[in-house]
Amino acid sequence: MTTSVNTTGLASGSFTELAQRRRSVYAYLDQPVPRSVVERALADAVLAPNHHRTAPWRFFVITRESRQGLVRAYEAAALRTGRDVARAAQRAQDAPLNVVVACVPAQDNPRVSLKEEDFASAAAVQNFLLSLADAGVGSLLTTGELAESPEVAALVGLDEPGAHLMGVINVGYRNTERPLANRPEPRLDRVIRWIGED
Repeated sequence: MTTSVNTTGLASGSFTELAQRRRSVYAYLDQPVPRSVVERALADAVLAPNHHRTAPWRFFVITRESRQGLVRAYEAAALRTGRDVARAAQRAQDAPLNVVVACVPAQDNPRVSLKEEDFASAAAVQNFLLSLADAGVGSLLTTGELAESPEVAALVGLDEPGAHLMGVINVGYRNTERPLANRPEPRLDRVIRWIGED
């Protein structure tokens, strides 16, 4: 495999370039994402590290044709929590496709901790987002009262012991008329410390 160096000084096709290309997208084109692209991203997602190999992640793909269920779930959650119902309904329709992500922790192994299951599910989400970015598809992980509501859990039939929602991922091609928010320059010196070095 050959690589070239782009104007940022990064090797084209490198992981660093991909990680920088993955951004939170808030505006999408009214254009469907091919199922093959989503299936590849899901296959990449489940390659995430997972202690005890329990595969706690669950992905529920909500297409344009089934979107009204998500709209109704968001509306019901908004009513219950005193939020703007119309705005909640719009959030459910912002992207051409949504993926509800849940964690179903293993219950039959006392050595498995919930924290590890959550970490594995979060790692699977990152794999999914990066795979979409590699295919030129935008995404946004949404969390909070609507995305993690019991109404959404009921919509996808999430009723296994200990199961809980991680969020809802918006998926679609970015509408370039809305600029991306500036990403702050990483301050590695503030978040990384090498132990044992002067």
